Amino acid sequence: MAIYLGRDASVTWDGVAVPGIRDVQVSTSGTTREITPFGSRATFAYHTGYLVSITIDTIDDAAATTAVAAAIAGTEIAVVTNGYSFSAVVANVSDSQPLDDARVWSIQMTKTQAGLRT
Repeated sequence: MAIYLGRDASVTWDGVAVPGIRDVQVSTSGTTREITPFGSRATFAYHTGYLVSITIDTIDDAAATTAVAAAIAGTEIAVVTNGYSFSAVVANVSDSQPLDDARVWSIQMTKTQAGLRT
């Protein structure tokens, strides 16, 4: 997992930069299934999935509005941030108002890697 502060992070959606980013978290994970045939000592491991998740915190209300519209429509967004590039769907948009009176939206986007065994 990587975490970038806003001054070091940049995120673009479909080629348009998202302003007001406070931080970016990128997570990757894989799923492996182990199979042992009946009556055998051999175990086989298969990679069955790969997940990339990105969470951004932003103070830009236009980005939150765009993310909510994309989540409702189920559209994919081309995401590029600090070396990570993938198309994703918006999984969650949350709104908070921390102590410094700045309204912050947390937007989570995820994409699974196609072409692996299911």
